[in-house]
Amino acid sequence: MAVQTALLLLSITSPGQTQLLKDYDFNKGGFYLLGMWVDSPNELQDTMGEFYTDDITILNQFKKEWTFKEPAITWQECGYHYNDLFVSVCKDGLILEHFSINLYCNKIESNKGDFYFDPQKIRMFKGKLKNLYYKSVYFTTLTEAREYRTKILSDSTLIAMAPTPEWAKYEGKFQFTYKCKAGTKTCAEKVDSLLQVMKAEIWKQYPGEEFEFRYTGVISATEIIVEVSCNKTLEEKFKLYHRDLEWESYRLVLVTYWTHPPK
Repeated sequence: MAVQTALLLLSITSPGQTQLLKDYDFNKGGFYLLGMWVDSPNELQDTMGEFYTDDITILNQFKKEWTFKEPAITWQECGYHYNDLFVSVCKDGLILEHFSINLYCNKIESNKGDFYFDPQKIRMFKGKLKNLYYKSVYFTTLTEAREYRTKILSDSTLIAMAPTPEWAKYEGKFQFTYKCKAGTKTCAEKVDSLLQVMKAEIWKQYPGEEFEFRYTGVISATEIIVEVSCNKTLEEKFKLYHRDLEWESYRLVLVTYWTHPPK
């Protein structure tokens, strides 16, 4: 009972504070916290190296310590600088959430907001974290790539794939231009509603085809660019809108992170 009470206290925060890891019940097990550095050497990187932990006690310590209130400084105050460290929450071989840390600007970026980050909140875990291993695999066929991905997802030494490959669901992508109706002042102000219109039109024109797409830019006040992720069967017959870029098959490579040297 005392242990359960102590763990419960780790998730308690004061009003106005944001606990970045509060959505994860680490006590259930199966979670990893993965840390990867960008190629910008610094003192903390030399000290910590790339790391992971699946230790429930340490994960709960991260949950307690990664509680923030003070907002990050603005881009203008900090200047242009790359993020140094990427920390991810992983489970079942997949990345669930991702945090970007900029040591130069003392900032952590999350989907809950950007906050002031004291490097001590990483340095304090020195000696408590484990070294990880990574592997890049290149494939010659889509079938080979998908079979390999399915196989390793059941391997208990797999921490995560980073990121989940686009080819896991679709074969490639292309772009088209969508022109708003005559008299429209600007398409860009109505992107969300226009994407729904496009989806309905594509589903009607090409029933049974799976696809996803996203807005990528604007050409003029009445023209926007959309990128489509899909299979070749849709791309080959797509004539609904003006095509901008031709078909591009996804690169068949998979980067994986492991607790032990991968086979």
